[in-house]
Amino acid sequence: MIATDKPQSKGFTPEQQKYLTDVLTKLNLHRAFQGGSQKDVPETLFGTPLEDLCKEEIAKYETHPLDLWDKIVQFNDRNQIAEGIDQFMFRHFGIFNVEPNSPGYMCRLRIPSCKMRGDQLMMLGDLSEDVAGGYAHVTTRGNFQLREIAPNRVLDLFAGLYDMGLSCKGSGADSARNITASPTAGFDVSEVTDLHQYGIKLSHIILNNRDLNGLPRKFNISFDNAGSISCVSDTNDIGFVAVKVKENPVAVEPGIYCRILLGGITGHYDFARDTGIVCKPEDSPEIAEAMLRVYIEHADRTNRKKARLKYVLDEHGFDWFIAKTQEKLDAFGNGVQMMRLSQEYDAPRAEIKRQAHIGVHPQKQQGFNYVGIALEVGKMMPDQMRALGKIAQRYGQNDIRLTVWQNLLIPHIADADVDAVVAEIEAMGLSVNASSFAAGAIACTGKWACKFGGAYTKKDATNLVKHLETKFTLDQPINIHLTGCHHTCAQHYIGDIGMIGAATADGREGYNIVLGGGSDTDIGLAKEFCGPIAAEDINALVENVIAKYLELRQGSESFLSFTRRHDIEELKTVLLVQ
Repeated sequence: MIATDKPQSKGFTPEQQKYLTDVLTKLNLHRAFQGGSQKDVPETLFGTPLEDLCKEEIAKYETHPLDLWDKIVQFNDRNQIAEGIDQFMFRHFGIFNVEPNSPGYMCRLRIPSCKMRGDQLMMLGDLSEDVAGGYAHVTTRGNFQLREIAPNRVLDLFAGLYDMGLSCKGSGADSARNITASPTAGFDVSEVTDLHQYGIKLSHIILNNRDLNGLPRKFNISFDNAGSISCVSDTNDIGFVAVKVKENPVAVEPGIYCRILLGGITGHYDFARDTGIVCKPEDSPEIAEAMLRVYIEHADRTNRKKARLKYVLDEHGFDWFIAKTQEKLDAFGNGVQMMRLSQEYDAPRAEIKRQAHIGVHPQKQQGFNYVGIALEVGKMMPDQMRALGKIAQRYGQNDIRLTVWQNLLIPHIADADVDAVVAEIEAMGLSVNASSFAAGAIACTGKWACKFGGAYTKKDATNLVKHLETKFTLDQPINIHLTGCHHTCAQHYIGDIGMIGAATADGREGYNIVLGGGSDTDIGLAKEFCGPIAAEDINALVENVIAKYLELRQGSESFLSFTRRHDIEELKTVLLVQ
């Protein structure tokens, strides 16, 4: 022992206490300390006193979401479905108690960058038939949901997904949700660059870092190749959008970069906004990780309605957040730098084609095509999943891409094979063609299988589309989004026509209706139009709205342009009259 004349410390300084608390909290070891030494450590979570935490934060403080395995096994073996705070915690593993609306669990998968293999789709069809209810849905984050999973089949579900190289971990609750990417990444004729590999890399970073699980709230991240199909990056907490940078006086070398958008959450009336920052595409996963860590340290853990990234940005500002992110990157020691550059030095983005996710389209690889299959608000049957997987294997490169428009693409189809592929798709009851209404119809699960849903959105969307198809043939698309509740899973605020479930004055199922929403180059929140309107009346109301639009528009004016040319009172006057 080294002798010293200095007095022995009787406790930690306040700074040491805070540092120790933060370290122990990140490692989830704070509860292991007992006895007198614990008194020296203030009971806080990233500066928030424990008594101020909301109940969900307390649950995660007491049990890290990744430490739930033994409890999941117990519930499975007892054929017991999780309830209360347990069912909230189990969502971190991708299983949701949706009773009484639908029996058993719903499972939401995690398919990074919306890319999977044909053989995986085939095996997923088998799993949906064996363990779930015999169908699956493509979601608005480019992944799958399975339903009607008995509580004692959860381990079978997990084993099946593991065998096919898929996962559902981190697809629900307070997680960085499925990371989306442009579905045409790597073969889009007009893309700036292929970013999908960076979404996959980021997903691995998140799932393999304990402290990046159990966030203050859910978190959405997107990688946009700036090609022909939107993945609505401006509705995400973080959006990386590929840009071609021109000559500029800011010492940023011309070339390919990602422009960084932050703070999108349309359910809280906000789009992701340009930060004025660009980065090298290969640096985007590390930048997203640093941003997640800043968010973890500064998000509100007392009020879940104010816990999303938007509110950190509202409180501290974009410049503060960028500076904190760069501090994290510097601490990583990886040399990653973000660069400030105005959008004026970005080359113009290629046109987004609103129906390019349906039909046969040429790829940038000469002689090859991708085929977009139309689904009825995302629903697929096991036989269809197996057959499409076989098509991807036989005619393509075993490649399947899911879209945020609730359908899928099969790329790399040779010109000579297109007719055969289309014939096989049609033989299974699907199509590569869709009306302007069907191609743009989006619906969440709704009341049929979600306890939050206030309307039967999928049924109502299907009926509405079929009704409108008998009345009109459009020369351009009109996107209709139906969402069941305030969680806005179908993002009704970015639809040409958006609907959100709401009970009428006499208690019937109905909708509030908004008009004129859009994203990307059409960015803008839809305006409150009317409602609540009873579900049985929406077909007639929307028919009248579209008829009046077609009667009163200027030339070939789009529905979006028409609605934005009028204020909301004018729209009520001209569109609600019979």
